[in-house]
Amino acid sequence: MTVLFVVATIILFLTIDWFVRRAKEKKPIAVPQQATVAKQFSIRTPEGIYFTPSHTWMNLFPSGKVRLGIDDFVGRMFEKPRVTFLKKAGERVAEGEPLLMLQEGEHALTVRSPIECEILSENEELHEHSSLMYESLFSDGWAYTIKPARFADLRSMMLGPDSRTWMNIEFARLRDFFARPFNQEQLSPVLLQDGGMPVAGAVKQMSKERCQEFEEEFLSVQAKVK
Repeated sequence: MTVLFVVATIILFLTIDWFVRRAKEKKPIAVPQQATVAKQFSIRTPEGIYFTPSHTWMNLFPSGKVRLGIDDFVGRMFEKPRVTFLKKAGERVAEGEPLLMLQEGEHALTVRSPIECEILSENEELHEHSSLMYESLFSDGWAYTIKPARFADLRSMMLGPDSRTWMNIEFARLRDFFARPFNQEQLSPVLLQDGGMPVAGAVKQMSKERCQEFEEEFLSVQAKVK
């Protein structure tokens, strides 16, 4: 009996040791790392938020007011942009009219209004702290509160799965844009990180002429499909 007990004990410990080693062998699988990367480079397109071809977003409140901001596609082209409001409360804005300027050093991009509207207020906190675009985009990172001239205009904007599909197409176009030569200038493909996201501050690698081309290609009110 003693011999059987000793043998059983040895088998038990060997079995435990086998499972421990097997568990250790599985640990190097980089699932946590992949999850971190996905979170780091994710584009925020929450349900209930309208996205527009000019790379702005709109959030409609029950009161009828609409908050308007800049989406991640544009925001992530900068590191620490200076946000300049081009309109004041009470002004009426036509579709396609300039609303905001994002500037970093000598490089700037102009964001245009996706719809005809009236400006109700601007978010001065965003002017002082542009980091709000990255930290809390849809709560504190908005740019303007507006009143649409026609609420029916929002129906033509993108929601949910449509916005995510469109954003993926836009990043595919952006990769082509960076790879395309322009006046002897060719942007490096490394300006896009893994997953197609632009490197923070990528706009600083672009000439003024290239920035203008980027605006025409990606920030126009009418979507371009290629």
